[in-house]
Amino acid sequence: MKRKLSALLASLVLVLGLLAPLAPTVSAAGKKKVMTTFYPVYYLAQRIAGDKAEVSMLLEGNQDAHDYEMSARDAAKVQTSDLFIYQDDEMEHFVEDLTKLLDTDKTKVQKTTEGIELLKGDADHEDHDHEAESGQSGEEHHEEGEEGHHHEFDPHTWMDPMTYAKQAENVKKALVALDPENASTYEANAASLTEDLKKLDQEFKDATSKLSDKNFVVQHAAFGYLAHAYGIEQHAITGISSTAEPSAAALAKMQAFVKEHNTKVIFVDPSLDDAIAKTVASATGAELRPLRTLETVSAEEIAAGADYFSLMRENLANLTK
Repeated sequence: MKRKLSALLASLVLVLGLLAPLAPTVSAAGKKKVMTTFYPVYYLAQRIAGDKAEVSMLLEGNQDAHDYEMSARDAAKVQTSDLFIYQDDEMEHFVEDLTKLLDTDKTKVQKTTEGIELLKGDADHEDHDHEAESGQSGEEHHEEGEEGHHHEFDPHTWMDPMTYAKQAENVKKALVALDPENASTYEANAASLTEDLKKLDQEFKDATSKLSDKNFVVQHAAFGYLAHAYGIEQHAITGISSTAEPSAAALAKMQAFVKEHNTKVIFVDPSLDDAIAKTVASATGAELRPLRTLETVSAEEIAAGADYFSLMRENLANLTK
């Protein structure tokens, strides 16, 4: 693994060194170039920048930010941007190495969760003291014995609209600092986005308050912030990493939980492999229902008009029906 990483870093150094005289470039329209990592970050930047900056997304299709490996080609895309915006080090593990190679005088870097208190993740399986504050119950920690990367903090902040609004503020400040000439546009767009997020937050409060059962079972533990915000409890088959797999014992424990609580639905993200959820569903008689993490949103969906708000409202409808 270390040898592979060293080889990658060597490639990045070579490519970035060759491109350094060219960076950052100016778009054909003279706009600032903003590179984001994946959809929740892209949506913030695109919505706030409007037509005043050229916003791109690094991860495309079904690329997963949890286990994405930076290529030299993608590193070059970042290096030739004026501003690079990412979610959090707990999400995009490749960013730590990438930023060591960037000339931050030419390419500014912004973490959207800067200054935001994050919920604890799944790094410490034996410490359950944080469960109440993370919107997760003791039953949720079925990822014990799970194989894969463990997170000290939960990076899925965008699942709570009001935490997402705090991220929007960070993105706005980064754009204003980069391009003060268009500051009034960024300020106005961010204010409009925040108002829309407040309305969405109220919709979630109204609908989830009527739920008779405050528990919901998911395949991937991406909904801790949603649970924490609305007083409901997420019970996850796997952990915070979408690529982790539970042990046989953890899987059996979750099946027992579903049977004991007479759980009728297991929520899965359609973009993820649902084999593990199907195993639990077939053993318990539960049905599968979509609940999007928004970690991947295809170009086709975006072109068809899907966005953060439409997908979150679909989530709310599926969660409460």
